[in-house]
Amino acid sequence: MIKKIMFFVLMFMFMYVTTFNIFMSEIFRIPAPIIFLAPLMIFYKDEDVDFVFGYEAIVFFIATLLYTLLAEQDIASFFAFLIKLACLVMFFNFIIASNIKRFNLAIYIFITLLFLSGIIMLIDHQFKIADLRSMLVFTPITQSPSGISVTLFIFGYQMAALTAFLLPFLILSRKNWLLSLVIMAFAICFIFFGMQRSVLVSFGLSSLLFILFYYRAKSVFILGGIVILLFIGQNFSDQFSSDKNQQNILNKNVKQTNNNEDRGDLMTENLKVIADYPFGLIFYNKSWNDVVWHNHVYKNGSVIITSHNAYLMFITYLGPLIGLLLLLLIYWKLTQIVWNSFKNIRQKENIMLLALSCSFIAISANSMFHNDWLLSANGPTLILYFSLLHLTKIKTNKPIINL
Repeated sequence: MIKKIMFFVLMFMFMYVTTFNIFMSEIFRIPAPIIFLAPLMIFYKDEDVDFVFGYEAIVFFIATLLYTLLAEQDIASFFAFLIKLACLVMFFNFIIASNIKRFNLAIYIFITLLFLSGIIMLIDHQFKIADLRSMLVFTPITQSPSGISVTLFIFGYQMAALTAFLLPFLILSRKNWLLSLVIMAFAICFIFFGMQRSVLVSFGLSSLLFILFYYRAKSVFILGGIVILLFIGQNFSDQFSSDKNQQNILNKNVKQTNNNEDRGDLMTENLKVIADYPFGLIFYNKSWNDVVWHNHVYKNGSVIITSHNAYLMFITYLGPLIGLLLLLLIYWKLTQIVWNSFKNIRQKENIMLLALSCSFIAISANSMFHNDWLLSANGPTLILYFSLLHLTKIKTNKPIINL
């Protein structure tokens, strides 16, 4: 019993620091993932498994070497990414191994942590618990109201992953309908009060795909009903957007209408930069600041911002040829897994794979509006990436069900 409790505590803490991007702090002078992975490897490692993530390790190493180290010349981020990647790969490969029960436990912990972050955000709206949030992430926070995250944008990735997972999982699992409605009501609140429009778009995209594939012809009536509800709800939106004391996604939208930072303009100008430097900035010995310092679109006061599109920035530095090739190598397996999960959407044993696929679609779409993504070691994105790969490997082999 004690051994199982210790295993749960260590797994919980490893998932905690990985999910919330906790790496080095005043408390953790050693990289936090290593602190909790080391005892797991010593006492709970599966000795009968071979290393199966060689392809992914090589591709990620090459991509981050070119992008983070050579192009951005960020040595600290390069080694931090490699440490996080190595810890997560070893966790899935040697701790989870072929044990489906351990895998499910890890995912439930992951989703619970994200849900807890959403609850913290709702509390932060009312009571301004900045000190508590700082304690939970082991570092000073810079934006509020939010959850267990330093900024609103990082919190957005958490909610994109959570909300997109919950909808298909609750529908396909056919749990208690009242409990499911309550959970989804919380999920909608997380989006509404989380003030991240990209999360709403990401959740909408993954939900649309799920509804179309699962309900097929019936999806026309469901989507029609949703449109009607949105039309009716539009009459009530004014009271939320007009009240300056309220902080929500509608109010944020109003506040930003006079802001020069338009995501469409940012991306359009980024495409022009790519056209001007078709081989990638790395081959012209240029940085992003070097080529956009004169562009008013990227000036926010005295600060130069990016296009807020992780994929475009990656291609900008490495060029369309190398950039798109590496993106293809990174996402090819995941694309096949996600597609197969949607093709087999009605199989009961496919519920977890489908929910993780929807979550990965949403969080990947979220990176089209922000800078965090796989190569920036975004915790939820990395966890979902290797969760999908590993669950597919478990399903291919005979899973172990004992903890």
